Amino acid sequence: MDTIRISGVQMLVGPSKKENLDRILAHIANRDCDYMLFPEMSLTGYNGGFSAARTQEAWKQIAAACRHAYVTAIIGTGVKNDGHTHIQSRIYTGAGELLGTQEKLVPTEPDRKWCMPGEELRVFEQNGMHFGCLICNDLWVSPGCGPYPDPRLSWQLGQRGAQIIFHSAHSGTDRRYAAYHDSNLRLRAWESKLYIATVNAASANGPLNAASGVVGPDGEWRVQCPLEGEHVYSYDLEIETA
Repeated sequence: MDTIRISGVQMLVGPSKKENLDRILAHIANRDCDYMLFPEMSLTGYNGGFSAARTQEAWKQIAAACRHAYVTAIIGTGVKNDGHTHIQSRIYTGAGELLGTQEKLVPTEPDRKWCMPGEELRVFEQNGMHFGCLICNDLWVSPGCGPYPDPRLSWQLGQRGAQIIFHSAHSGTDRRYAAYHDSNLRLRAWESKLYIATVNAASANGPLNAASGVVGPDGEWRVQCPLEGEHVYSYDLEIETA
């Protein structure tokens, strides 16, 4: 068994890279962990109005920061390819290399006004550990967010050998979703017998409707952040690596 330290950054996400990038770089530089998880679109802001060229320059700075800190970071960002916009998680290793990307596969109805769904669910491997990345609605496919079928992506990842899911969210403060989000995280971790490390974007408008933290394969929270304010959690996860 190897011990993997995971940190999740529940941070306020501004509408543009100018205010988000420096904060992301500071978190990477100042944390002692193996994997650092950031919220959905924490780099570009939750919108489709970002510059593709300036976003690519920001990715280079993040890669360099990961290399200096020996941290693997899962960054929430927007990406523009061939005239299409996607919501994406990008994985930069402690060597400063891009391990891979995962696009949001089940965008909400409001998301789809400016972004396209991704097409492929990926499993990543690093140092013998297998994991997947899901983005907000990918995991819980919430009622009221569009009439889309639930592809049970967490179950698919578990069937494909993932031991942990890194889940990036930006779900807001509508409390009608709080119980649904919590029970979904717990049951999906339990169903697939894997860990889910989740982090939400902080809000200045009240408590979040989904917590940041780590849920174990038994469906119980191992660590959980307060729902209000900015916080960073850390958790030492013992996991079998090949």
